[in-house]
Amino acid sequence: MMPSKVYLGRDNQRGFTLVELLLALTIGAFLVGGMLQLYVGSKKSYNIQSTLTELQELGRFSLNNMIQDVRMAGFLGCGRSDDVVNVINGGTVNWEYDASNALIGYEGGASVFPAEIAGDVIANTDAFKLVRAIPDDRYVVQSHSTTTNTFTLDQTHDLQLGDLLMATDCLNSAMFQMTNANPGNTSLIVEHNQGAGAPGNCTAGLGAPLDCSSATGTPYQFGEDAFLMRMTSRVYYIGTGSTGRNALFRRGINNNGALGPAIELAEGVQDMQVVYGRDTDGDGGVDQYDLANAIAGVQWGEVVSIQINLLLESADDNIADDPQTYVTVNGLDGSLTPVNAADRRLR
Repeated sequence: MMPSKVYLGRDNQRGFTLVELLLALTIGAFLVGGMLQLYVGSKKSYNIQSTLTELQELGRFSLNNMIQDVRMAGFLGCGRSDDVVNVINGGTVNWEYDASNALIGYEGGASVFPAEIAGDVIANTDAFKLVRAIPDDRYVVQSHSTTTNTFTLDQTHDLQLGDLLMATDCLNSAMFQMTNANPGNTSLIVEHNQGAGAPGNCTAGLGAPLDCSSATGTPYQFGEDAFLMRMTSRVYYIGTGSTGRNALFRRGINNNGALGPAIELAEGVQDMQVVYGRDTDGDGGVDQYDLANAIAGVQWGEVVSIQINLLLESADDNIADDPQTYVTVNGLDGSLTPVNAADRRLR
């Protein structure tokens, strides 16, 4: 039996008219456009929030790198920085060996910066240096000979030839450079002879007053209650980072007493401005805040606080709709200065 065939007439066919298609396309375009606008808005909001989070993390990271050093500036065990006998050659001239002023600042556009960083510092940004002992590198003295210029410690140590060290018994303190080797960290001995090493010691005598006119100087014998600590000095400043953007840098003394290379800590730190709180009446509280170029000589010994202001910028451009107008803060009086950005980074 053959299957029957059904033929549909033109009246039985159905479809969409051109008007219906155009209307459907228009509605679809509106829906797609709305979804696209929603996506773009969400993406933009995400980028802004993500960038703000990155800036906050950058600020925390930058400050945390400096906070421990700043809080420990001038720490010498139990001695005061202005009572230290510093026998290191250039100890009162070169910033990296000067413990008499535990913290010194440099005002951008006004101060003379240390020669080692002067060519790297971004114009009109501030810098500061500090000197401190490292409490983790502390060794108890078993005996001290002013004849052989030798400390004998109560245990083997990892101190090395050229290390900058502080000896203190809470009555007297002396800063010197270690002059003997310690292969394999097996020695109990630390020597402080005259002249050996770079910069070397001007004398072997660790007593007050400082006398660099002879090899023996002013002898002082530290007792069994004394201890030795490794010293460090560091300078923080804003320079040009590896990608060409401003960055926070640190440069300091290596364990062998030599000045180490600059270390890029955080890219995107556009500016650093610092003010210093001074205790001018000796009561331990801040009496006034000054810029670095308003503080000189022994006045640095009056600095008891430091206020660090960082200006951060996002890594990516075109985050903001238009170039931002941001403000810089005058740490002395709190006044704000508006600045028009030349890009669309967030700050």
